[in-house]
This record gives sequence, C-alpha cells and structure tokens, in this order.
Amino acid sequence: MPAMLDDPTARLVSRRSGVPPFPALYGELPPEITPRQVTLRDRVTAATLMPFSSPDQVPPALLSYLGALLNREIEKGDTYPMLDPLPLETFGPYWFANFGAVMLLGEIKDREEVRQMELNGSDWEKQCLGSFYIKPNYPGRSSHVCNGGFLVTDAARNRGVGRLMGEIYLDWAPRLGYAYSVFNLVYETNVASLRIWDALGFKRIGRVKGAGALRSYPDELVDAIVYGRDLGPDSEEYVSEERFDKIRYYLKHGKYPDGADRAEKSRLRSAATHYKLIPETNEEPERLMLKGKEVISEPQKQYEIARKIHCEHHAGINKTTAVIAEKYHWVRIKETANQVIRNCHDCKTQVARAAAMRGETQLETPNTLGPKQGADDTTVLQDHADQLSPIIQANENQQYRAPMANMSRAQNYEMPVDPRIMEGIEHYDYHQSSPSTTQYQPQEKEQQASHSLSFDNGASSRPDLLYASNLEHHAPDEGSSSTSHHPLSADARIQQQLLDAGYGKHGHQ
Repeated sequence: MPAMLDDPTARLVSRRSGVPPFPALYGELPPEITPRQVTLRDRVTAATLMPFSSPDQVPPALLSYLGALLNREIEKGDTYPMLDPLPLETFGPYWFANFGAVMLLGEIKDREEVRQMELNGSDWEKQCLGSFYIKPNYPGRSSHVCNGGFLVTDAARNRGVGRLMGEIYLDWAPRLGYAYSVFNLVYETNVASLRIWDALGFKRIGRVKGAGALRSYPDELVDAIVYGRDLGPDSEEYVSEERFDKIRYYLKHGKYPDGADRAEKSRLRSAATHYKLIPETNEEPERLMLKGKEVISEPQKQYEIARKIHCEHHAGINKTTAVIAEKYHWVRIKETANQVIRNCHDCKTQVARAAAMRGETQLETPNTLGPKQGADDTTVLQDHADQLSPIIQANENQQYRAPMANMSRAQNYEMPVDPRIMEGIEHYDYHQSSPSTTQYQPQEKEQQASHSLSFDNGASSRPDLLYASNLEHHAPDEGSSSTSHHPLSADARIQQQLLDAGYGKHGHQ
C-alpha cells in the first residue's frame, strides 16, 4: 500500500523546517511516541505498533523479513514504482532512518521484548502484520511536509491492518513535527489504498496521467492520484468505516468491543435498533443489514459489487449508484462507482467515440454542443452514458435552420432619415387607398410593389440593403429631362429613394 515517490538510493534527509527541535537521522523519538496497542477488525485480536528510529533497533531477522516483503511488492509490479528489488543494506536506512513502525501480534511493551522474541525464534511471517515509515517529502525549507510508505503482509489482509496503520500515521506524524502529508503516487488501480486515504480525510490534490506501467496492465499506462492532508489540530475528521464492524461485533456477541468509551457504547446501543445481523447459512455468509440493504464494509468487495452492476448495462455514475443503493449500503457509494467507470475499458472506448462524434458534428453544425471545454476526464466519464445516447441518435447529415429575424411587422417599418430631407415629403400608406396614387405612373407603381415585397423578404429591414436595391431597380420618372440620367446629388438621390419606397409629395407630416 505505497504512497511514495522517492529514490531509495538518494541521500537521506531529516526534518529541518517547521516546529523545533529538529530531529537528527537515527535520533531518539519524542517521549509521547510509545508502543500503541490496537484491536483488529474482528474486535478480538490484539496487536501492537512498535516505533523505531533506526534500522539498528530492529532485530535482524525481522528487518530481513520486511525487506523481502517490500521486494515481493516490487516484483508484483502493481503498487510500488521501483523495478529492481532493494538489497538489505539499502532497505534498512530507506525505511527506518527517520521513523518506522512495525505492527506485531499481541500486546508488546517495548523494543526489548521484540528483541527477546527474536532470540526465542519467533516466526515473523506469522507474527508480523505490517509496517510503515514517516519521512520528509521534500528537503530543507519544505521538510515539514511528510510522506509515508506502507506494507501489509499477505496473512493480515482484510483484517483492518492498513486502516489502523493509517490512523496511527495521522496521530504520530504531527508529533514528529510534520504539518502536512503528501502521498505522491497512489495508482488508481490500488482500490484498497484509495479507499483508506479517502476515508481518512485525504484530499485528491492532483492526478498524474499515465504514471504507471504496471505489470497487471501491460497494454496501458495507469494514472496515479496525489493525496494531501493537513496534519494540524483543526484538520477535518475522517469518517470511520470500521463502525460497521463494531456494530457487527456488538450484535453478534452482545458485548462492546475492547476499548469502547461511553460515547461509543451509546452509539452502538442506538445502532442496534436499526441494524440486523443475519446468521451464516450453507448458501450465504453472515450479513449485516440496514433497512433491508446489505452493509458492505470491505473496500475490495465494494468495488467488485459496483463493477458487476456497472458491467450489466454500462450506465453512467448516477444510475450505477442508484442501482447499487437499492440493495447495498456503504460510505461513499458514488465514489466507488466513479472508480469502476473510470477503470472500465468499454466505457473509455465509448467516450472516445462520442468525443470524436461531437467534434465532427460541431464542425458541420455550429449549434451542436461539443465537448465541455476544460472538463477533466473524470467529468466526461461520469456522465458519458447520459450524453452518449442522444449523440448516437443524431444524424451526421442533420441540418439546422439558420436563425432568422421575425419580419412580420416590417411593412410598417419607417426608415430614420434626416429631418431636412423630409421637407415636402409625405408618407404613403399602401394599406389605404388614396387619390394621391393617381399621380404615379404604372412603372412607379410596379417599383412600389417590388419594394413592398422586398420588405416581406426581410431585405429592406437593413437600410444598406434598401439603398443597394434602390440603386439597382431605380428608373427615372416619365417626363423628366435627360439630365435625370446623370448622377444625382446625395440629397436628390435619397429623396428619389424615399419616393420609390412609398412617400408622396403632398406635404410633410
């Protein structure tokens, strides 16, 4: 369960910024950091987190076992970024130079007892449950920002070990003088790790596209999430999903889990009125139910359920979440559905095809909505199913009517003109018969009808188009002198255009 991106062969650094005193490499730990007793997910098994500040403090056989455990993770090629296994002389300082903790079965008082266990021939493969380190993520002036790496043994998986180590990491890191925590590289396929950091209040502060060439995904590069979290006293409280396991234990055994305080006991009694425990049968395992829905507390099982439901119809995030919530209950179902959709190969293919189709349609039809500008891949994948259907139904040759202004009242349009030109001019109304129409010759009436139609067609709604139309269709009055064929002055030309548009010389209004 790694959360690191440092070079194991690089020079070791210690914290040099933040709150003094500044510790030295292989130095003593603060007095408030002592062995921590915890209870595993079954609420029965006791374990101890033993802190170390130097590889020399760790018994040799235990140190060798932890080094081999990290090398197995490196060889699996799905969690840590390193390609080559680390020799023991490199692993020791890399993991324990600043601070390291090891989780061991049982209640252990101090490091001396751990050394005695080594002398007695303890089988660390059975006795050791996991380990984590805390070290500066940056050197010098930014060394008060820390980073961590985590290991969980195969025998300890699905027992809440990773979650417990994460909780104690958040408790001990500020006691070591760190103010902020960054996890540089958590591959998005590492679902169990993602769920823990999300639940412990870490924020997804970044994404590294195609960061991992993982062994289980040979044909694609896997993205990595960058996590960050404030370690101050006012930092956001994390949501404890292990309350489901505590409720299960209380309903099954009729007693409180070890270490439960008065407030937790009260919450358990209240929860017992809402939750129901269905005993194990030959066909189904034991199930915790809430209002007719099965409670799922294991992150890996949550992911598998969401993946199975999504693959039935490849629906979007909202529909997938709704279908899951009909039968199951856990914290942040929507986030699990989001991870499933983002990792779905079929959905990625459909989204790429839809994006290409939107881009092609946008070139042909400007009114078509294209891809969201600035939207990240998460947004596109979350709502892909809702957008894909109408896009596929759209015809590639679909045409859109060009926007046109409503010209139903254009016949009554009065062109604004200079008042000086209106002298001696009277507006002529085509909709009312008037004796004044007799003064126009048939050719002029034909021109009037032509201009009236031009209004209906919308051309004369613009004065510049009206001006061009009049110049093209203008004919001089009968009886006019031959000089009328010569170019007219500006005022005379405008007066002539007004006459052609339906104004008469019977005085002005």
